[in-house]
Amino acid sequence: MIEQTQERFPELTFVGVDGVLLRFGADVTEQANVAAFSFHQHIDSLGLQSILESAPSLSAVFLRLDLAGDLDATVQLIEAEMRAKDWLGLAFRPDRQWTIPCSFDGPQLSEAAGLAGVSEADAIAQITDVRLRVLTLGFAPGQPYLGSLEPHWNIPRMDGIAPKVPAGALVVAVRQLIIFSFEAPTGWRHIGQTAFRCFDKDRTTPFAFEAGDVVRFARASTGEIEDLRQDTFGGARLETLT
Repeated sequence: MIEQTQERFPELTFVGVDGVLLRFGADVTEQANVAAFSFHQHIDSLGLQSILESAPSLSAVFLRLDLAGDLDATVQLIEAEMRAKDWLGLAFRPDRQWTIPCSFDGPQLSEAAGLAGVSEADAIAQITDVRLRVLTLGFAPGQPYLGSLEPHWNIPRMDGIAPKVPAGALVVAVRQLIIFSFEAPTGWRHIGQTAFRCFDKDRTTPFAFEAGDVVRFARASTGEIEDLRQDTFGGARLETLT
């Protein structure tokens, strides 16, 4: 019998000709996500010319390297920084918190609540009571993956694809919520609607969210959401926590 070896994290692997990927876990966990986000912030703060890009994901960080530089020395430096601290033991300390109005009138709220084993009222209460975190941005400009909800919200994506949900739609799956940046198809269940604009090229800061932001939802009526569409951030309030 061959004994299986346990994966050890963090680990570094090469991606293509100019990239390295630092993985902090095999699954998306709070611990792995905080580690990936913290390492991204740290490596970005060093301002190394040999690292052209640092992009965090749910449990990893991709680094794009300058091929004109000393690649061996750069990789050795990255490995040293990866081992220099217990990244997986860090606590999360948020800098900013958004409070975002949301009307919980999405066409699949009842279905999502049923899959989570709660009533619609309890589903709304649970989502508005929890402080979520922007785990990463992706799929569309400024679009946040928010987590994590309690384990009973580990509901699957739909078997099919909804042709479209509107910009600002709140959707749920796999213990996470997403606010859609633009009208788009999705396999996630549409449970609510915001007037929040995750991305606006005409704003001074086009991307509203930063990875690590805390997000809370405040219940609003359908009419209130419509009235808030003229507001720059759809009625959302941003607080500095530090």
